[in-house]
Amino acid sequence: MTNEHNDHMEDWALHAYVDGELSAEQRAEVEALMARDPEAARKVADWKRQREFLKTAFDGVLDEPVPQQLAAALRERTAHPRISPWLAMAAAVLLLLFGGLGGWFLKGETAPVTVADLGQQALEAHSVYAVEVRHPVEVPGADKDHLQAWLSKRVGTAFKVPDLTEQGYTLLGGRLLSGDEGPAALLMYEDQKGQRVSVVLASPGTDMDTALKLQESGKLIACAWQDGKLAVAVAGEMARDPMMVLSKAVYEKLEG
Repeated sequence: MTNEHNDHMEDWALHAYVDGELSAEQRAEVEALMARDPEAARKVADWKRQREFLKTAFDGVLDEPVPQQLAAALRERTAHPRISPWLAMAAAVLLLLFGGLGGWFLKGETAPVTVADLGQQALEAHSVYAVEVRHPVEVPGADKDHLQAWLSKRVGTAFKVPDLTEQGYTLLGGRLLSGDEGPAALLMYEDQKGQRVSVVLASPGTDMDTALKLQESGKLIACAWQDGKLAVAVAGEMARDPMMVLSKAVYEKLEG
């Protein structure tokens, strides 16, 4: 038996342990393995965190209907007995993702170039303005009504400045950005530790919904999407999971 095969069997056992699919005796064996193998223990801890993140972030949309086109495609594939079990498994995973996250995370088809551009613009703007001590914004958050009216008018699409207090962020203010696709609005927030995040909004001139797109640059990460006539990108220095949770909160605040 090769080392590679052993590794695959070990990963299978660890996944089954996290999913609660092992007997008491098997669980004891896996726990003994983790006690002598820090890497195995790290994998289990990471997978448990991922499960908790997905449960917290997306439990509210698990009852949404599955798109008919995807459901039909899955039925067609699974109807053929010669289909590879790995393809069937992949189709089932896609079905779960489209059904559970259809309301937000995968609500459209391929993200257009404008969304990718906005994500990149958000990364660049955040890297420039987030480090400013005295002048990170043009209009302070205390003048929120004026800020919202001014930037909505310049962007060309009305939007509501998200209130991220529940997420631990206070609005510092905002400024106007200039890009290849036209003017964009930058809203900057700060938590109690001084960590800043930026929300960039623009109007691409189209009316559509797209999938969320992740982009990274060094320690920075951005999540971008388009919802109707408004394209949005959230940028900051954090891991993927908290950035996705924060982006979902921004999406919900804009909708509300």
